[in-house]
Amino acid sequence: MSSQELQKEVIKFYYFSENATCGDKAVQHEEYCAKMLSDGYTLLSVTPLGNLDDRRDSYEGTIIYHWKLLKKNL
Repeated sequence: MSSQELQKEVIKFYYFSENATCGDKAVQHEEYCAKMLSDGYTLLSVTPLGNLDDRRDSYEGTIIYHWKLLKKNL
């Protein structure tokens, strides 16, 4: 994101699949968070939506990231 595209607040819904057969891999979440931090955001909350998959014994669901841009970058 360029500095002109930065928003004061960002809420991102990110699908997650523990075994990476569908959705995004854990490393993609790490890269996403590292990029947001380097762009000057601070993480306000992380909300997991999902549960144990009763057919595959794995965790799958959606993670909601809530970010706020630090004032120094506004």
